[in-house]
Amino acid sequence: SSVPFNLPDGFNLPAFIAGAREHYRTLQEAWNECDMDEIQDYVTPSLFNDLKAERATLPGKQHTEVLYVDAELVRADFDGVQAQVSVKFTGRYRDTVEGIEEPITDIWHLERDLTLPDAPWFIAGIEG
Repeated sequence: SSVPFNLPDGFNLPAFIAGAREHYRTLQEAWNECDMDEIQDYVTPSLFNDLKAERATLPGKQHTEVLYVDAELVRADFDGVQAQVSVKFTGRYRDTVEGIEEPITDIWHLERDLTLPDAPWFIAGIEG
């Protein structure tokens, strides 16, 4: 009950959740292909630097296939300048080379500049 759940005016929760699921798949594919330009479009500069360094430790193409993923908004807050939300992803993925299946249990922390009209949401942190 101490977790805030205050949505900014005009926040379309169903559309946001649908977009979050789609973006999860898009970013997983970009990670598999080492498409850091695609990833950079979705994340803050600080997170991008962390992800780029992490991806550099993985050789070549990765083989993670998202079997299914669901998303749930678990935190939301805003002030006059910035909105922050946290999205919990659950589901299942398969490594097509290693032949293993594992659960998806990730939380993305996103932020949006409310001082700019139609500003995009950027992923500022990922917990996995």
